[in-house]
Amino acid sequence: MIVILFFLEIEESFIEKLINNDRRAQLLLYEKCFSILMSVAIRYKNNEEDAKSLAISAFLKILTNIENYNPKIPFEAWIRRISINNAIDDFRKNQKRKDIVEYKDEIKFEKNYTINEYELEIRAEELNAMLLQLPKATNTVFNLFAIDGYSHKEISERIGITINTSKWHVKEARKKLKNLLLKKQELIEK
Repeated sequence: MIVILFFLEIEESFIEKLINNDRRAQLLLYEKCFSILMSVAIRYKNNEEDAKSLAISAFLKILTNIENYNPKIPFEAWIRRISINNAIDDFRKNQKRKDIVEYKDEIKFEKNYTINEYELEIRAEELNAMLLQLPKATNTVFNLFAIDGYSHKEISERIGITINTSKWHVKEARKKLKNLLLKKQELIEK
């Protein structure tokens, strides 16, 4: 059986080498998957050094759990899930309760608005920079919900907040991102 990893065909023997702590196999895996791990980590950290640290710790978790890898699951999806879970663990470990706002009332979301041409043209780097301007807890919850596809229930269970608090963070993120987009659009139009 062959596992495809980033356009590189890897045989089961490669997975066996990883399980047996073969350093060359580990280095090759690191070279092939680090950019994916960084793409997840950079969404959760405010600077590149912290993101690298998060990506490296995710890589170590991949190596420690490689014997649990199921070849029926796409390898990239498996390492992304580990990386996201690692970011959640890091958030929980470093979270300060003052960063989390408890919101008890039911939230009613505003009516959806139409995306204008500027929002369609925004580059990924600009969006990521805007996301990093959000408070840490709001950024984490928004990433988990909007980008990684977690439900509010899953987020509440994973990081220890209420479902309404999760909804509040997503609403706040959307509001702040909308304001940042409007400010950026105003600057462009001037």
